[in-house]
This record gives sequence, structure tokens and C-alpha cells, in this order.
Amino acid sequence: MAGSVSTLLVKPVVAALGSARLDAFWAATDLTLQLVLDGDARISPAQFCVAWAELIRLTGNPRIALAMADATPPGAFGIVEYVCRSAPTVGEALRQWVRYLNLLDDAVEVALVTEGDRACLRVTRESEAPAPASHELCFALVAKQAKQLSAQPFRITAVELSHRGDPAMYRAWFDAPVTFGAEHTQLVMPAAVLEAPLVSSDPELLQILTRAAEELAKRAPVPPTLAAQVGRVLAESLRSGEATIGHVAKRFGMTERSLQRRLKDEGVSFNTVREDVRKQLARRYLDDKLAIAEISFLLGFSEPSAFFRAFKRWTGMTPLEARG
Repeated sequence: MAGSVSTLLVKPVVAALGSARLDAFWAATDLTLQLVLDGDARISPAQFCVAWAELIRLTGNPRIALAMADATPPGAFGIVEYVCRSAPTVGEALRQWVRYLNLLDDAVEVALVTEGDRACLRVTRESEAPAPASHELCFALVAKQAKQLSAQPFRITAVELSHRGDPAMYRAWFDAPVTFGAEHTQLVMPAAVLEAPLVSSDPELLQILTRAAEELAKRAPVPPTLAAQVGRVLAESLRSGEATIGHVAKRFGMTERSLQRRLKDEGVSFNTVREDVRKQLARRYLDDKLAIAEISFLLGFSEPSAFFRAFKRWTGMTPLEARG
């Protein structure tokens, strides 16, 4: 399963854009302000990937994640962040982050790995639609907050990123060696720093927040299937004549072949999904008493006769007979 991403992770992306670029961002990502402001909403990994790609394109800044780390206020990531802040030590805070990351992003898996005298916060399973800059932001925020909250001096040993980039500015920001094109995407630190106590530790609050986080984890929503997401995009695109696989694949940040393959894995095809959407909308529009010519246009048919033929194929009746 591809997983899903909390809109809490999208808010910093939107904040980094500024209002002048938002119209282009909404159009490219199939997101809305209302959706992003809904703290309980989730989006597909593909939408998250496209959101980051659009942020970099619209700002022209491939290192925007570092600026975002400086600007992101404490508490931006909700209960998961507060659980970490309430933990007794740096190591326990990172273990809580790993434990509850799925509340924010269950398309990615992260582990805290100890290897001799070093500890690594490592991406062990990447999303099917990677957003590499989101890992940069995560590591930058971990480094920033660990330095602020650790009761003992905290330092990063290395930053290793599997994607490509220019390490110069990153080295200055992290004050540590930075490698792009690495085997793993991971934040490396001395194992000893895991035992450092946190000044924000609060055992009683941690107990309360952990219970709440466990409850959230138990009732975490099942992410929508790709077919359902494609259907939603098609419902919006039919009237504009853009209900093509090329258009939809672009909206999800995929190639046409990848989209077809993913849909096939779910037991459907693009054409089947499009037919189902048209069929559902046709019945709704007929119930709403819309004119046949208007329904034909809204469903993206070239002419009413094409809609008549399709409806007869779907239901065995003409639209007029179905309307009664």
C-alpha cells in the first residue's frame, strides 16, 4: 500500500511559498487551502511529492528546506512532536518519533540504528513517490531542536542523503560533513548523545500524550486507494476535456505507465475508473434534472449522441428512459 501523508507536513510547504505563488501551487498539486488547514486530513504520497517539487520550482531555491527549518515554529507537527519533547532523553525522543511517525507519514519508515559509537536516524523504507527535500527538513528540524532541548552539548556527526545535491550550504547549516548520493538517507550522531536528558522532559505529560497517540494510531484512517484518488481528479477534469491518462498522471507526479501499473495492482484500469466516474455522475445529473446536452458536456463527451450510446451500454436504457 502506498500510504498517506498528514496535511500537518504540508503546512510548512505552503507557509514557505507566500501568498503570491499559491494559485499556481493549488493548480499543480490538486490541493486546497481548506484541505491543508484540516489537521486531520491526509493526502497521497504523490501529492506530497508534487507539493515539494512545486515549492522548489516556484521559489527557485533547491535548498528551501534549510530556510524552512529556521522558520518552522515549535509544535508545528502536533502530538507527535509534543510526545518527543516530553521524553526524558534525546534517544527516547527519537524513538518516540520513529514509533509515531506513521501518524504523520505512513508511506515512509524510519529507524534509530546504533552502530558501535554512532547512532543513525535512518530512512529504512522510502515512499513510492519520494520527496527528498522533506527528509532534509526533517533532519534539519531534529538537529535544531535537539541542540535547543538537550541539557548537554549536542552535535551531528554527518548528514547522508541518497539523492543528489550540492553539499556546500548544508555543511555550513549542519556544521557537519554532508554527503549526497549516499547509500542511506540518515542523520548520524554520536551514540553517547542519546543518553543526554531533555530540558523539556515531562513524565506526566508524556504518559498522557502517549495514551492519546496510541488511540490515534489505533483509529488511523485507511488511506484512499489510488483508484479513488484518480476518480476524484477525473470528476473535476471531465468538463474541461482533460480527463486523459496523461493529465491525471501529471497531477499525481507519475508517468502514464506507472499510473497504469499501480491501478492494475488494485485490479482496475484507467478506462474502467473513468467509465465508473462518468456513470455515477450521469445518474446524479439526471436526478438533478439537468438537460441531456448539458450532462453530455459535463461528462466530457464530444456530442449528446456519444453520451446516449455510453449510457445505454452502462444501464441498458437511454438517459430519457432512466429519467422516466
